[in-house]
Amino acid sequence: MKVLEERLNKIKEELIEMHRISKEAVELCLDSRSLAKVSSIERRADVMNTDIDDNCLVAVALYQPVARDLRFLASVMRLSANYERITDLAEKIAKLENKDAERLKEMQETVLEMFDIVYEALSEGKIESLKDRLVEKDDVLDKINKKILEENMEKKVKEAIDTIIAAKHFERIGDILSKNGSRIIYIEEGKRVWIK
Repeated sequence: MKVLEERLNKIKEELIEMHRISKEAVELCLDSRSLAKVSSIERRADVMNTDIDDNCLVAVALYQPVARDLRFLASVMRLSANYERITDLAEKIAKLENKDAERLKEMQETVLEMFDIVYEALSEGKIESLKDRLVEKDDVLDKINKKILEENMEKKVKEAIDTIIAAKHFERIGDILSKNGSRIIYIEEGKRVWIK
């Protein structure tokens, strides 16, 4: 089964690249000069997601994996789709005009920390405190999102709406990264956990 192992390693490398470009899109999305770059990343993520799905299906068809290998392939397809969704949300944030709120930068930093937590679990299989760390960061995002809503109730409608929408997208990215963390736990231990 050396061939299957090589195929799984290649798929894992592709998923890690998908993680990397999704993180890059989030890093750039608050910079109004980066819309073209974020849009380019989003298009690349669309193609990569399809390629990863195809590679997983081919591996299942050719090698009929079982146990952890099958969980890995099934989960990678979901993880890849989640990363593609993150790039969609990052592009939506990049397209918003009024997004210079300091709290959005806090949300962005928290989401980037979540990317690092998920990367460590994905690349090294370290899941010991994954759930607790992601829950903690997701709670931070939820609190900031609530503060943004409260602070923007009295602002001009256009300014408030863009900020609220961007905050909601960041909050959603955090939720997606939490889902990715629970998928990684499933890959490693075969246990289903819900991080929220």
